[in-house]
Amino acid sequence: MIKLFQTSSSFGVYIIGFVILVGSLVFFTNSIHGSFIFAIVLGQEVNTTNSYSTGLIDQGKYLDNVGNYTEAIKYFNMVLAEEPNNTEALHGKGLTIDNFGNHTQAVDIYDEILAIDPENMDALASKGVILYNTGNHTEAVKYFKKVLTLNHSTSNRSMFDKGVSYYGLKNYENAINSFEKALKSDPNNTLALNNLGFALDISGNHTEAVKYFDLATLINPHNANAYYGKALAVDHLGNQTDALMLIDKSLSINPNNTFALTGKADYLYELRNFTGAMIYADKTLQIDPGNTNALIVKGYSLGISGNHTDAVKYFNQALKNDPKNTDALYGKRINLNELGNHTEVVKQVKNQYQ
Repeated sequence: MIKLFQTSSSFGVYIIGFVILVGSLVFFTNSIHGSFIFAIVLGQEVNTTNSYSTGLIDQGKYLDNVGNYTEAIKYFNMVLAEEPNNTEALHGKGLTIDNFGNHTQAVDIYDEILAIDPENMDALASKGVILYNTGNHTEAVKYFKKVLTLNHSTSNRSMFDKGVSYYGLKNYENAINSFEKALKSDPNNTLALNNLGFALDISGNHTEAVKYFDLATLINPHNANAYYGKALAVDHLGNQTDALMLIDKSLSINPNNTFALTGKADYLYELRNFTGAMIYADKTLQIDPGNTNALIVKGYSLGISGNHTDAVKYFNQALKNDPKNTDALYGKRINLNELGNHTEVVKQVKNQYQ
């Protein structure tokens, strides 16, 4: 959605940056320098068949909210053992699994929900967030637009879904309004706090964003996404040293947070530490081999280091996920040009602007 790399160098103009959707979905600016990855934890309208199931799901959500993801999954699985089509338990499990960085499995769960209920707002928004956060912006937009065509209630859960969808469509004012409405009914929801922080940060209100990330960590000191979001806001306020420390804090809590891993790769790239950038991009790809953002960071780092042939390979992988990704298209062009393949460059430019 937002540019992923934009830095002037002898090799070209880059854009490194990202946005997040994590921790049970939370909108994340997964790039310290521009783009954003959002992660938002979405609640699901209650559809349980008995109070016992409802209690288990509520306990799972509570554990997820305070960062005890392993125990949270146990509670969701207890419900699913008796009610395999319980979409609320499925959604809670998907959000928790996404916190571990296993985006592919989370998407599979959201697809399972959509097979049961094709208009499930939570699953539509959550899948859109993962697609967006991993770099498949074109496909993500389809899910966000679908959410906003559904005329659901004004409950805090619906407000989450709408907020994340507005964010993904770059309507940040409406996203902020939606997250604020969600917090009125549930002021201690760390997912809503994080998402509001991300929306404020991308809107330029960095100081206010920090306040919401701090509130989230007061409620859950192990909230890796809140530390990452604060890192983005702090960086935008000009404090790069503290920003890097906060990213490391996020990764110390959850080493599998692919948004923070890719964000650190971005940051190291901006510092011209291209070897370090590739190391962290590779860490993301070990967890999530199809992560478009990490593929792009790796491609730019390889290209600026002189390995244009391999750079093109990474951009091609990214374009398999999102054929219209402008950062991947641009990176591929400048590397093809460095390899002297000017005919292919001209062809690609024509195809892009047809």
